[in-house]
Amino acid sequence: MGNPITLQHIAADLGVSRSTVSLVMQGSPLVAETTRVKVQESARKLGYVYNRAAASLRSRQTGNLGFAVSSVSNPFFAELTNGVEQFLGTEGKTVLLGQHSEDLGAQERLINSMLESRVDGLIIVPAYGTSANEMSRILNINIPTVLLTRRIAKVNLHYIGSDNLSGAYDAVKHLISHKRKKIILVGGRVGTPAHDERLAGLIRATKEAKIPASRIQVMGDAATRQSGFDVTKDLIANGIESVGILAYNDIVASGILAALRDSEYKIGSEISVVSIDDIESSKFESPPLTTVNVGAFELGQKAAESLLELVEGGKKVRKTVFLDNKLIIRESCGCTREKKVS
Repeated sequence: MGNPITLQHIAADLGVSRSTVSLVMQGSPLVAETTRVKVQESARKLGYVYNRAAASLRSRQTGNLGFAVSSVSNPFFAELTNGVEQFLGTEGKTVLLGQHSEDLGAQERLINSMLESRVDGLIIVPAYGTSANEMSRILNINIPTVLLTRRIAKVNLHYIGSDNLSGAYDAVKHLISHKRKKIILVGGRVGTPAHDERLAGLIRATKEAKIPASRIQVMGDAATRQSGFDVTKDLIANGIESVGILAYNDIVASGILAALRDSEYKIGSEISVVSIDDIESSKFESPPLTTVNVGAFELGQKAAESLLELVEGGKKVRKTVFLDNKLIIRESCGCTREKKVS
């Protein structure tokens, strides 16, 4: 009896990638119908038989990977999810997606459920307030795990994220270039690593510009549109002409812009607003939002790639990876046309 026909044989027969063949065998909707038919015909011609159970037994892996995220209704997390699912889908893996809605109890139940489903590894966007205790079961069983966008103090797990400090630094430097002499950070959870890092970037930029600490303010303790709106209404009541606002993220920025549109202040000329994330809707704000593109889709893909390398054990994976940011200049800061700053 000859050697068994593999996915690679089919891929070579058709001149397509192995991952495309794998997607067809998984029944994925990501593959065009014409390609699906060709793969199925080649498989029949070559005598290939796909046996998921046998493959699982040989590798002692299920091919399932868990992804725990806050909420896919949030545009930023939706892009992360797209990146994770697309990368792992092309590798023939199944993603078990669950949402914890920033609830620690829900997160614990979700992770336990995934572990009981015998996932081969986990990607986790931790809920706010997650400590080493909440991660104890993962740490004890030593399952391959990647933390995505949020780090946890005293937890030595692989981490993929954007460089919050440099992103905020670039954004605030741009505010200062518009002659803003008072800088306000609005929104975010005070004391979380991401908030602390963005504040550090702000402080670095203002120190370089010799803006005194008395001209720096931190307001709000939530990353919601309503928080941005409410904080800005309070600021307007006290007068904020010639202020530069760094929004914690684009959702907060949307609330800030809404409040400013209700006021007599002219966005861009009298008050500059910049943000971080560059979700799809930011370019459609009024005015279009200047923001730091952190590459949410790419972050998801990198986390998926790192997890797969951990699961398969073929490569040495770096513990901490920061992806580069790009400042996307639009009109909310006072500029008149869009451009990217590397």
